[in-house]
Amino acid sequence: MNSSFWNKAAINGLLLAFVSIVMMVIQTVFDMGKAMDIILWIVKLAGTVGLLYYFMKEFGKQCETYTYSDAFKFGLAVSFFSSIIASCYYFVHVAFLFPDVNTQMSNAILMGLEQTGATSEMNTDKLIANLPLIVCISQFFYMNILGLLWSSILGSSTKHKEPATPFDR
Repeated sequence: MNSSFWNKAAINGLLLAFVSIVMMVIQTVFDMGKAMDIILWIVKLAGTVGLLYYFMKEFGKQCETYTYSDAFKFGLAVSFFSSIIASCYYFVHVAFLFPDVNTQMSNAILMGLEQTGATSEMNTDKLIANLPLIVCISQFFYMNILGLLWSSILGSSTKHKEPATPFDR
C-alpha cells in the first residue's frame, strides 16, 4: 500500500504539473494581453484544483477507510511531486527555452531596485545571473504552499464517512 501511495502520488503529480507547464508555455508563446492572462490564470487554477480534487477522491476509492488525514497526506504528496516537476521546468523555461522571459524579469527587477536606490549598494550582476535559480526555488515554495492550502481544504470533502462504531468496519 505504501509503494502504491507514492507511485500514484508521483504519477498524479506529473499530470498536475503538466497542466501548469502547458499554461505557462501558452502564456509565453502567445502574448494575448493582461485580460487574457488573467483568464488563463483562472482556468489554470480551476483546472489544477479540480484535478487535485479528482486525484484525492480517486485514491480514496481503493481504501477501506479514508480519513481527512489520509486525503490531506495524499494531496500534499501529489502537490509536492507536481511542484518539483513544475519548478524544474520553470528553470529550464526561463534559463534556456525562453530567455526573453529572463530578460524581462531582469529589467523589471533592475528598474524596481533603481527606483528605491538600492542598485548602488548591491551587486546586481550576481542577482541577475542567478535569477533562473532564484525563480525556480521561489516557484517550488510557492507551489508547495498552494498545495498545502488546497490539500487541507479539499481533504474534508474527499474523505469517506467514518464508521459510527468499531463494529461497522
